[in-house]
Amino acid sequence: MVVINLAGKIVVGADEASRGLIVGPMVIGVCAIDEEMSIKFRNFGIKDSKRYTTTTKLHAHADFIKKNALAWSVKVLSAKVLNNFNKSGMSMDEAEAYAFFRGLEDIIKKVPDINEYQVDNFQAKDKLRSLLQKNTKMKNIKLIILPKADAKYISVGAGSILARDQSLKELVKIRKKYGDFGSGSTSDKKTITWLENHYLQNRSWPTDIIRTYWKTITNIEKKFK
Repeated sequence: MVVINLAGKIVVGADEASRGLIVGPMVIGVCAIDEEMSIKFRNFGIKDSKRYTTTTKLHAHADFIKKNALAWSVKVLSAKVLNNFNKSGMSMDEAEAYAFFRGLEDIIKKVPDINEYQVDNFQAKDKLRSLLQKNTKMKNIKLIILPKADAKYISVGAGSILARDQSLKELVKIRKKYGDFGSGSTSDKKTITWLENHYLQNRSWPTDIIRTYWKTITNIEKKFK
């Protein structure tokens, strides 16, 4: 179904979640709204996902976005995919650029008349611009990439909610299979302890959930060599 817009300018916002984790996927959330919908989202309380203090409210707002947005997309880049990207020489920034591009590709199938693509700041800006310029359906879309765009633009805030919501769901699935590994961050002592215990017991890594390109992995392997 193609959406015909009757409420003015259409913007698409995108953001990532869990880029910095060592356990689990990186997730990209993308959301298309028009001017009327932007007001509706603000009145409902949609905001940057980092400002949510309860997962219950975050999940509820993600459901609201999915039901009311012109279109939305969530791209889940598993640890296995990210590991393969790294092995092939692709940086995390480039992987993010491709994911942002693929997310917009999903949106444009349903909403062809997009005015702006608003993305939270990341390093591979030129890569994303190049991908859009090479696509005949996207080359005229204005690309805006700014620091803290998730707080400035309601569309990016919505994208960040979709990304974090899916990321949390993916981490729940991993915990059910592998146990409680903490937050999945390299700064979390519980996560490091879990990684060390897993390696001691198995002398290998479950590459479907562990991003093995982190230096933390090399350090653990050396520690228990």
